Amino acid sequence: MLCRRSRGNASLQRNARAIPAKERRVTAMATQGSHAPALGAEDVLAALGLAAGGEESEVPYTVLRGNNGPRWLLPQQSRMARTILREWRPYGLATHLFWRGLRLAARCGALRLVPGTAQVRLPRDAGKRLLSRFGIAGEAGAPVILVGNTVATRKLIVFVEVSGRENAVIKVPLTPVARTSIGAEAEVLKRLSGEHGAPRLLGYQLDTGATLQEYLAGRLGSRRLKPAYLKLLIDLARKGETVTLRERARALEERLRRPADPGEFPAAIERALALLEDDTRLPAALVHGDCAPWNIREMEDGGCALIDWESAEWQGLPMHDLCHFFCMQARLFAPHTLFSEAVERDGSWRRYLRELAIPLRLFRPLAAAFLLESLLRAREWEPRESAAFYGKQLDRFLRTGSSTAA
Repeated sequence: MLCRRSRGNASLQRNARAIPAKERRVTAMATQGSHAPALGAEDVLAALGLAAGGEESEVPYTVLRGNNGPRWLLPQQSRMARTILREWRPYGLATHLFWRGLRLAARCGALRLVPGTAQVRLPRDAGKRLLSRFGIAGEAGAPVILVGNTVATRKLIVFVEVSGRENAVIKVPLTPVARTSIGAEAEVLKRLSGEHGAPRLLGYQLDTGATLQEYLAGRLGSRRLKPAYLKLLIDLARKGETVTLRERARALEERLRRPADPGEFPAAIERALALLEDDTRLPAALVHGDCAPWNIREMEDGGCALIDWESAEWQGLPMHDLCHFFCMQARLFAPHTLFSEAVERDGSWRRYLRELAIPLRLFRPLAAAFLLESLLRAREWEPRESAAFYGKQLDRFLRTGSSTAA
């Protein structure tokens, strides 16, 4: 079995939220004005240290295109490809129907016949080569390659079936910010060492910033906040350590009050900071930072786990991940709706706060703190439209009454 290592060197002891401000600003400027350049299949393979070939003995791949170049590179007649296609959960109706067709094509060995795809061949030992860079010897199946979206943290995610061992995931950064965030995730995974169902870190390359992680088998999460998801988020609250809203406000306000464009909601920021003037001691939470359905794995035993810990924070405010779960869905699927209304309709926030002995009256301050942190993160190293979304959410949230009561 691939060993489940628990500790690593001190050079990785950094947090994704501690990305240098200069690097965040430079990346933000680079991504706000234009889309990242399109990648071709050859570029993707070059980033992995591989090259396409034309020999009949090599493995045929089908390339599925996304909005900006290749999205998936799927080996034909591959058990790993069939597994990924079965476990992946598209959330749009059209994409869901297309994905069902892909699964059928994969089972029939007919991926190459899917319209709009391209074909390429990779060396038969591609998976073995990738694993050998992490000191892992042995045979491996043809890797499945997912190309990340064109954002500041763009990366390649490679799924590898390892003969006689646990299957693995390799993350390869394509930008400087991606390298920093993947390194931060490596430290988080080492410290967690499988706790809370997180994947175990199996290897890290200092020269490239790539990581090797345990592959967690299971379906991607539902858009509904299931009881198992809520239990996991409650368990992430760290026992014995506390934080206050006022302390958090002091840490945020200087960065939030820097000179900003008139459209960046300075009045809403001031009103939200005023909501955080509270000294109630709250349990500090291990914040995942990107808790969304596509980062949840539903396991065969009925439990669930979180993947992609690149934005984690060890001593964050409670309720951040619960808010993020609903807010990201509003952002992608219903940007004109107010995310907090979905949180209140669901009602899970009440159980969450009660389980952690947090007064229900703090729902609104905690939700405001989540929006402030999300707005700040977006302003520092995400495209402008992201910051505009969180600013509008914050402004509407503060203008809208809440049905919550202590």
